[in-house]
Amino acid sequence: MDVPCTDINRKMRQMNKDIFKLPNILSLLRIIMALVLYMLYLKDFQQPDFMGPLPLFLIYVAIAFTDFIDGIIARKYNLITELGKELDPMADKVLVFLMLFAFFRIGLLPWWVILPVFARDIFVNQLRKRSKQYEISFKTSKVAKAKTALQMLFIGFVLAIPVLMSWDLPMGLYELLDKMVNSNTILIIMCIIMLFTVYTGLDYYVGYRKEMNKSTDK
Repeated sequence: MDVPCTDINRKMRQMNKDIFKLPNILSLLRIIMALVLYMLYLKDFQQPDFMGPLPLFLIYVAIAFTDFIDGIIARKYNLITELGKELDPMADKVLVFLMLFAFFRIGLLPWWVILPVFARDIFVNQLRKRSKQYEISFKTSKVAKAKTALQMLFIGFVLAIPVLMSWDLPMGLYELLDKMVNSNTILIIMCIIMLFTVYTGLDYYVGYRKEMNKSTDK
């Protein structure tokens, strides 16, 4: 009984050290900034003169920049940690979930297009836990990284539209953006992203089954 307790204590001490490494601090900062962006976005929707679209978009750009820079710092200065491997994707998920939920709350997206995105991540997290339990490989796939990039671009795109429409644009471009907002264009784009997100979950499951079969054949 002492060995597991000792192992847990060792892991906790290591996590306490890792939390103060710059990439992990940036990941935690992203989570906090995502919560702030969510609250400010809803507040600005209720009170249009509260902030305006540009500050909200700039906050999002700052979050995206920290996502980009923390990985570079971790690799360049050999600061990759087990904690960081958990925090980095968690920060991405918090941002995506909060902003998609915000789009639902303001009526921009229906519940049925964002629910599969949430369900997919719960499903994949369960696969990841089972993979650790059975000590089989479970690495982030390229299609999953592409999925995250598409989700982030979509959120940035939605936040950028009101910024662009507030500028003195040529009438043709303004009308194009106006049609996108007042038609099903944004919903259609999100449907495509949702389907791709579900596909990445199925891709993970196929890989999980292959690894499980390999482990049972040994």
